[in-house]
Amino acid sequence: MIKTATRENQVKLTVSVPPSLHVLLRSWALCEGRELTSVVLQCVELSIRQLKSNGSIPSAAIRNYETACDERLAIGGL
Repeated sequence: MIKTATRENQVKLTVSVPPSLHVLLRSWALCEGRELTSVVLQCVELSIRQLKSNGSIPSAAIRNYETACDERLAIGGL
């Protein structure tokens, strides 16, 4: 049996934040001429990298992430 991976390029998430945090994020985006979603994505990416490096993310989650990365590389021919 051949395993085929069908993955979306992006997954949409809905996040609720306090009004003051929304003001900060929106102001940041406006100051840099960026979309709010771009700023939020940057925050998520940097936070996850930091949490990963300090060992806060469970090892099982890291293994699943690495497996998914390996599958994407295999599909891409690398």
